[in-house]
Amino acid sequence: MKLGESVAPIAEPIESPHGCYWKWASDGGAQLWLLADEESLIGMTPFFSGEGRVRVRLTARVTREDDTPLEGAFHGWAEPETDIEDSGAYPFVFDVVDADNHGDLTLPATVEAQIAAFAHDASVYPSVAAYEASQSGEPKFASKSFIPAGLFSPGGEKVDTPASVAIFTGHVLAAETKTNELTNATYYWALVETYGGSFDVVIDPELSDVAPVVGGVITGTFWLCGRLVE
Repeated sequence: MKLGESVAPIAEPIESPHGCYWKWASDGGAQLWLLADEESLIGMTPFFSGEGRVRVRLTARVTREDDTPLEGAFHGWAEPETDIEDSGAYPFVFDVVDADNHGDLTLPATVEAQIAAFAHDASVYPSVAAYEASQSGEPKFASKSFIPAGLFSPGGEKVDTPASVAIFTGHVLAAETKTNELTNATYYWALVETYGGSFDVVIDPELSDVAPVVGGVITGTFWLCGRLVE
């Protein structure tokens, strides 16, 4: 609540059908979206506005039991085939930072999305060779691979309400150690190219004592939150 109150006076209001988003944006890409109805603040969503792009064919909306009217997610296929609805590189789910403003979008729809991948856990390697040398066990994963973990239970069965979570590995195209302007805490940002597209990866330094470098590899489990560019 203290964070929300400190951000509100300097945030940009974005009206939506069921309330209002208040977007605080830093020069470095970090954002915080406050979610408000007519009476009060009802939630906050962190986001990172970056350079990653994923072409997605959106096929369904995902609504969870504890979502507010301003929250939501999409199910879709990365790098879809032109004329086949449920096909592409892989299916996955991602939260949408301004979901309430896309309620009238007719599905299926092919869009370009910018998706931030916030690390739950992550490993950073200085090169593709270093990553490949680490793959001593089975199964081995390619240095560009993507598993839509949120679509399945730990036992491998499909879940009724999928999570916006993925396990992926990719090549670092750009990287920087940034400072959060609200808290002065540092974090790692990397533009990561993986199978099916590129993502803006955000990592807390507590998860990795090694900073990403261009030409290196990042692998881990990530929460996916995006916005529709087109």
